[in-house]
Amino acid sequence: GARERLTAVYGSADEGPLENVYAFHTLRPGTFELGPFSVTVEQVNHPVETYGVRLEHGGRSLAYSADTATCEALIRLAQHADAFLCEASYLDGEDNPPGLHLTGREAGEAAAKAGVGRLLLTHLVSAWGDPTATYEAASGCFSGPVDLVAPGDRYEI
Repeated sequence: GARERLTAVYGSADEGPLENVYAFHTLRPGTFELGPFSVTVEQVNHPVETYGVRLEHGGRSLAYSADTATCEALIRLAQHADAFLCEASYLDGEDNPPGLHLTGREAGEAAAKAGVGRLLLTHLVSAWGDPTATYEAASGCFSGPVDLVAPGDRYEI
């Protein structure tokens, strides 16, 4: 996965700077403990191997979609999460390549289907669609709180 792609660009991880910056761990679908957190990962629908993540601790949960198109793994990860950080790169009717990214509508539908507490929209690419229209599309499908996430934003889970 990532190690191979980075090595192709920057050279061998054993001979270059990668080993000084990154610790590579192979992910497999399932749940493991990381410090106080229970971490669940599932492979999501993207052309390269990509995993969505769910973090749980103290009865609270955060689900993260990663780059994905619609898939059942996404719904499982987000099921009843307090917050769902979900990418929404495109609008319906735009040039959204199949099997790559979600639209605002699809993010809202996933949040509603999973019964999440709050939808946090990320991976908003203005060249691919208007963030305000993405927000409106998601809000039209999900009745809970929806936010457009910006760099530096903080949320209490």
